[in-house]
Order: sequence, then structure tokens, then C-alpha cells
Amino acid sequence: MNAGTLKSRILCILFVTIIPVLLYLQTLNFGLTHFDDDVIISNNITFLSNIKNADKAFTTSAFITKLSAFYSPLQTLSYMIDIQLSDAKSTWMFHLTNVLLLGLIAITLFLILQRFSIPPVPALFATIIYSVHPLFISSVAWIPARGDLFLTLFSLLSFLNYINYLQRKKVIYLLLSWMEFTLALFSKETAVLLPIIISIYVFTFSDRRFDKKYILSMVLFAMSGIFWYWLRLKAIGGISSPSDNVGFKQFISNLQTIPESLAKFFLPFNIAPIPGFTIFNTIIGLSIIILIVIAFIKIKHLSTQVKIFWLSWYLLLMLPPMIYKNTQIEYLDHRFFLPLIGILIFVMVSIPEKWFEKVKLKFYVVMGIICLILCLVTLIKTTSYSDHITFYNSAVEHNANSFFTYNSRGVIRLGRNNLVGAIDDFNHAIKIIPDKAEVYNNRGLAKVNKNDIQGAFEDYNKAIELHKNYVEAYLNRGMAYLQTTNYNKAIDDYNKVIELCPDLSQVYNNRGSAWGSLGKYQQAIEDFNKAIKIDSNYSEAYYDRGISKYYLKDYKGDLRIVRWL
Repeated sequence: MNAGTLKSRILCILFVTIIPVLLYLQTLNFGLTHFDDDVIISNNITFLSNIKNADKAFTTSAFITKLSAFYSPLQTLSYMIDIQLSDAKSTWMFHLTNVLLLGLIAITLFLILQRFSIPPVPALFATIIYSVHPLFISSVAWIPARGDLFLTLFSLLSFLNYINYLQRKKVIYLLLSWMEFTLALFSKETAVLLPIIISIYVFTFSDRRFDKKYILSMVLFAMSGIFWYWLRLKAIGGISSPSDNVGFKQFISNLQTIPESLAKFFLPFNIAPIPGFTIFNTIIGLSIIILIVIAFIKIKHLSTQVKIFWLSWYLLLMLPPMIYKNTQIEYLDHRFFLPLIGILIFVMVSIPEKWFEKVKLKFYVVMGIICLILCLVTLIKTTSYSDHITFYNSAVEHNANSFFTYNSRGVIRLGRNNLVGAIDDFNHAIKIIPDKAEVYNNRGLAKVNKNDIQGAFEDYNKAIELHKNYVEAYLNRGMAYLQTTNYNKAIDDYNKVIELCPDLSQVYNNRGSAWGSLGKYQQAIEDFNKAIKIDSNYSEAYYDRGISKYYLKDYKGDLRIVRWL
């Protein structure tokens, strides 16, 4: 490589890094969206703040203390490091890490495009278009997409170094590829397909089929896979989700994401924070699939093997997310980040090199305009992630047929004491899906706060009718009975909660209050004792126990109550 070519490559690398990083620097001022990030980060801040828990990141789910179908220990570990570098109360470091990861991904993608003989300037434009594309806003601006950023970065690096290994025949590149594959595995489950992608590459681009070095590399990858699967079993069990949301049925219901992803990649309109299937996108996506098939047949300067490889990249890496189905969300855009690189490179290698030369100026102008438009759209749309209420306002605006978005915004409005807005959102959610117990329970809470106790009882009863073992609904209805001095019914509900969830300190304290209101102070004290045994810092239980002891003329009582008075 001569000095001029090296200088040109360095300049291109600077551009593909700086542009997306600058574009997303605004996210450093953003907070949490309360779309999983509060559950993962805020609810586990004590765990994440203690770096001594680093090893435990590998034996717990992506939601840390909550069992889920996802295993992303590298993501959890990175959150711990973020907190060490900033503090537990701010979010700027979480966002900065995502932005920096995007910059590294852009560099790696540019190098891969170069490796497949894409000229520097077209590779520059293609990389910028991909890294600033509005479809991938959630991949950067939404903190829990960290796992997909790690997955993409380490998968690309592993693939690039494996190419280096085949071409330069140096073991160091194999070791790097193996290490990066292992990191990709511990980022997200999709990486299990990377050895298949690499094998297809070997059989497509290399004559070293089934030689000793190829077999060695597959053995190394298999070792990492076995170790990863063993740790994953310890963390969350087998491949199935605790809620049985994983399987062939879910895969079939997710097939629509293929045309949807293609439509939004080529025509990035109406990008929503929480998307849903649309007939328009599906039709456009199916049309694009037809055009891809035509291009596959008609393009003669490109070998069939090359075309198969890049389309296989897209289709294979789309498969793992498609076997999981959230019952309330149809799909999420950040899962397209790695697969669609296959479509990008398929398009770029399909353009004849002579064509770049013949229409060089026009090509650069068009690509520059596309980059500018995408940057502006992304700059504006990224603000939807600035805070939780803005996020859900945008989600509702772009997907008005989503039960999840209305119910979630209703919960946020309830927390902000916007009771009219909350009830309105819960009403919309019920119109969309009328048989979800959760939303009736939520609306019941809003009605209690509006002093519509009768309406709250109707909602709690409906929630329990739909879900016989709904702990929260029994607990909330019990509190409503307490409020209306119907103490015996309150006790009946609390008995049910204890039957379903015997380690909940609040329910013992509430039942103790009911016993106390009935004048049964000894039974009340027994419940307060149980609440304190479960949670030794439960100040309200100490206070309530002290009151009961007062009525029993036990004036010595528990002096710990003084601490809170």
C-alpha cells in the first residue's frame, strides 16, 4: 500500500468514525426511557455498582435478578464499568459507551467493505449511510441495545480476522478471531451462527476446505460454544424462555419481520421507537425481495457464490431473534443491526466497479445527499429517546395500535399523578386488547387515586377474573378494602397473596393493619413480626407494631421505632 492510498484510507476511517459519533453525542444528555432500561439498570443499581459482582454477570440473565430468555453477560459487565467511570445516578456514561461502540463498528465495517474490493470513497459513503441510518437509532440511543452493539462489533472483527488468517496464514489472526467470537457469544445468542457464516465464507471464497487449519478453527469455536452454553445453562436454563415465548410457532409469526426490515432499510419512513407490522411495509418489503431475486439472476459480473454468501449472512443472522416472540411487542428494530450488513454489502458488491468510474461525480453527489438527509432525520428522531415520557409519546404517535405503548405510558402518567391521562391510556389499551389483566389492575390504581373506589373494585375484580393468581391485583384490592374499612375482605385478599407469594413483607404489614383495625392486636403483632423478619429495615412495620403494643399496654415495646420517629 503506497503512502497516498494509506493517507486516503486513514482519512476515510476518520470520517466514518467522527460523523456518527458527533451525530449521537446529543444522547449524552438523555435519561432512561423506562423501556427495560429501568428494570435492568435502576432496579439493579446496587448489584451493578459493586464491581465485585463481575463474575456473577456470567451466571445471571440480561435482566440480572429477573429470569428471562436473554443472556448478555458482557452487556451487564459493561454497565458495571460505566458506573465505576461515572456514578450510579447519571446516565451519560451509558450513552457514551454506546456511541463509542458505534464508532468502532463503523471502522470495522469500512475495513470489511475494503476487503471485498469496494473502492475507498464508495465504502466511505456506504459505511456512513449504515451508521447514521434512522432504522438503527434504537441500537445506539436505547441503552439496552448494548448487547447488539457488542454482538455486531465482535462478530465483524472475528469475521475480518478470520479472513486475515486465511489470506496471511498467521495463527495470531485465528487466535484473535476466536477471542472475538467468544466475546460475541457472551454479548448475545445470535453469535452461535457465526461459525456457520465463516464456514460458508470458506467454501465460497477459499480453496482451503476441510484442511487442518479450518478444522482447528472450528474446534476452537466449538470449545467456546460449549463453555458459553454451560454458563448460560447455569444462568437461565435451556434455550426456552420461562414464559414459553420461544419456538417454531413464534418463528412463523415473526416471518413478517423479513419484509418489514428490508422495507425500512431501503425506505426509512415512520421509524417508531416501538414498531409494529404494517401492510405498507410488508408490501414494500415483498417487492424488494422480488427485486433482490431478479438482481441475483441478472447480475452476471458477480459469482453466484458471492451472492449466496451475503444473502445467507442476512437470512441466517435474522433467524435467532425470530424464534422469540414478546406477547405485547411485534418486533424491535435493533435486532436488524447485524443482519442487514449482509444486504448492504450485497448491494455494494453488485455495483460494477466500472460504473463507479463512469458516473463518479454524480454518484458522489447522490450519496452525499443521501448521507445528509439520513443524518438530519436521525438527528431529529433520536430526541424521542431523551426521557421516558417523550419516548412513550413518540411510541404512541407512531404506533397507535399498540397495547403495550398505551399501557406503558399510562403507568408513567400514573406515576406523575396525571390520573386523567393515565385512565385515558388504559382505556385505549383495553380497546386494543380487552383481556389483559395487567391493564385493569393499572386502571384500578388510577381510579383509587381519583377516589373512584367502586370503579377500582370493578377493575380489580376484572383483573382477577382474567388472571386467577394475579398477586398484585389481590394486594391492591386488599388495600382498597382497607381504605373502605372492609377489613375481613381485606384479610381474605391478603391470605390469597400470602398463599401465592409468602415472602412479601408488605402483605404481612397490610394484613397486620387489618387485624389491628379489628382490634385483634396480638394477631397484628404476629404479622408485623413476619414483615420485619423478611425486611429488617421495614420502618412502617416497626411503627405499626409499636401502635399495636401500645393498645396491649406493652409500653416497653420495640424501641427501634424511635429511629424513624
